[in-house]
Amino acid sequence: MDQQKLGTHIMSPPSVPNHNKKAHDQEKRHDFQTQQPYLVYSPVVKPNNNPIDSVSHVFNSWTNKADTIARNVWRNLKTGPSVSEAACGKLKLTAKALTEGGFEPLYKQIFATDPNEQLKKTFACYLSTITGPVAGTLYLSSTKVAFCSDRPLSFRAPSGHEAWSYYKVAIPLANIGSVNPVVMRENPSERYIQIVTIDGHDFWFMGLINFEKAKHHVLETLSHFRGQPYGGY
Repeated sequence: MDQQKLGTHIMSPPSVPNHNKKAHDQEKRHDFQTQQPYLVYSPVVKPNNNPIDSVSHVFNSWTNKADTIARNVWRNLKTGPSVSEAACGKLKLTAKALTEGGFEPLYKQIFATDPNEQLKKTFACYLSTITGPVAGTLYLSSTKVAFCSDRPLSFRAPSGHEAWSYYKVAIPLANIGSVNPVVMRENPSERYIQIVTIDGHDFWFMGLINFEKAKHHVLETLSHFRGQPYGGY
C-alpha cells in the first residue's frame, strides 16, 4: 500500500488545518526541528510499514474491550486518510497502555515529567501539519499539554540519512498564550482546538472524539494553573 493511502509518514511543521500542503513540500521537514522548541526528539528503529502486523495478538489480549473502543474512536479515525491505518495505531496504543497499567505510566515513559506532575486526561486526536494530519494522543497534565503520534514518522537526520521518531510535542502550561476552540461555520463538524504559545508557535488539534469535553478540560486546567476562576467557556 502506498503512503498516500496510509496517511503521512513524514515529520513536518504544525500547520493551520485546510492549509496543509502536498508531499512535494517535504524539504521543509528537514530543518524544522531547529525552529520548533516544543518538539521532543527521540529516534527509534525504523517501523514495519505493514499496518496488519502484530494486530492479531492485540485482539486476543483484550477482546472484551474492543467493541467499546471501536465505538469511541470511530469519529476520530475518519479524520485521517486511512481508517484501517489509524485503527491499527489506536489498537496498539491502547493495548500498550493496558499492559503498562494505564495511560499515566505510559505518559511518564513517553515524556520527561516533574516529580509531582499528574496526568489529568487523554484525548485521541490528530495534529495538523504541513504534510497532513498526524494521528496520536493529546495528554493533559498538571504542568503541560503534550502530544505523541501513534507511530514513528520519518525525517532527515543531521547526517543526511533518513531517521524515524515519534512525533512528540510538549508545551508547558506556563508557555501557553491562549487556547482557542474553533468551529467552522461552513461545516460545524470541523472543530479544532488551537493552542498558541507566548513565543508565537501555534498547534491545531483536530478529530477529537469528544470536542466539548476536551475543550472544557484544557481550558479548565489552564485557568487553574494560572490561578484564575474557570467560567465554563
